[in-house]
Amino acid sequence: MLFLYRFFLGILEIEIYGVYPEKFLNLCSQNNISIWDIGFKKGKISCKITVRDFKKLPKIFKKQGVRLHITKKQGLPFFVDRYKHRFGIVAGLILFFAVLQVLSSFVWVIEVNGNKTVESREILEICQEIGITVGMKKGDLDAKNKAQEMLLKSDKLSWGSFNIQGCRLTVDVTEITKKDEGDFLASNLVADGDGIIKHIDVTVGNCVVKVGDTVAKGDVLVSGIIENEQGTKFVRAKGRIIAETTTEIELKQDFNIKKEYFVGKPKTKTVLEIFSFKLPLYLGAEKGEYDSEYSVKPLKLFKNELPIKLHKRRFLYKNSETAKIDFQTACEELDKRLEKEYPNAQKTREFFENQDSAVLKAIIKEERDICTPQSLIFSVGK
Repeated sequence: MLFLYRFFLGILEIEIYGVYPEKFLNLCSQNNISIWDIGFKKGKISCKITVRDFKKLPKIFKKQGVRLHITKKQGLPFFVDRYKHRFGIVAGLILFFAVLQVLSSFVWVIEVNGNKTVESREILEICQEIGITVGMKKGDLDAKNKAQEMLLKSDKLSWGSFNIQGCRLTVDVTEITKKDEGDFLASNLVADGDGIIKHIDVTVGNCVVKVGDTVAKGDVLVSGIIENEQGTKFVRAKGRIIAETTTEIELKQDFNIKKEYFVGKPKTKTVLEIFSFKLPLYLGAEKGEYDSEYSVKPLKLFKNELPIKLHKRRFLYKNSETAKIDFQTACEELDKRLEKEYPNAQKTREFFENQDSAVLKAIIKEERDICTPQSLIFSVGK
């Protein structure tokens, strides 16, 4: 702070010489004149002094036989005097601060805080729909009404607010915590397929089947209605009932298959976004077949986002060709698909050849949980 104070006043480096130059130090001390960086060489005293204190020296050292010589000038007064006739610099400074003042009245960065499951991109899209965008005037923001509009647009947010700090707009949100409605509804457990009961593990509800029973799809396995001495109680039935099921499936594999493969080197195209203006850093458009990967990277300074972003799209070029396979190869492909979908089941296979495809018919035997919840429906008569 002391340096800035002296810099604004102006600093002089001086040399003092003559008869008894040591008197200079004593007289400065007696008259409260501040000097620093004092040195002594070849009978001369060198030091630094502010312009304001330097103006006091002629009166003090009059007829003292001491002479002063200025060796260097620095500070704001000399800088201004040096460039006072260069109007371009002055105009540039005025224009710089004017543009800075204008830009400071806009929003250049929008951040989302408080979201965990809802993506920031989804929230920013809603903000754009209601008129909250990068480049908008801060004075045009009606934070309370816009927050209500945002909540009406989204069924995943329970609370939201907009807060401005400088040129940064923060969207603070709280997500809706959804609860499983089934936890509160009375329901049965019914069979989702035909089978023979092998194992029963019921934790809530009234089990109406036993091991060895044969059930059909839609049969009630565990009832959500419990009757006892206290009366009738309706609950959400819970449990696992393992049954041996038999399922018939059919898979098909064409003889003509399309194969895709990537060719050449991937290519990345970048777009520079400064404030709300986008500048493509590439020429031309891509042709042919390709897959692309898109990413956005905001630039940061001291962990704070700047209104500058890099939009990158990576292109992966590909070709495709049609190949013909024989019946045996098609059967092998069908068998792989079957093993992938039913890895632990007993399977009986049968292959057929059509004009342009192979067909696999299989009987799948497996033990699995066949329970599926079914809400209880109550009807109230008059």
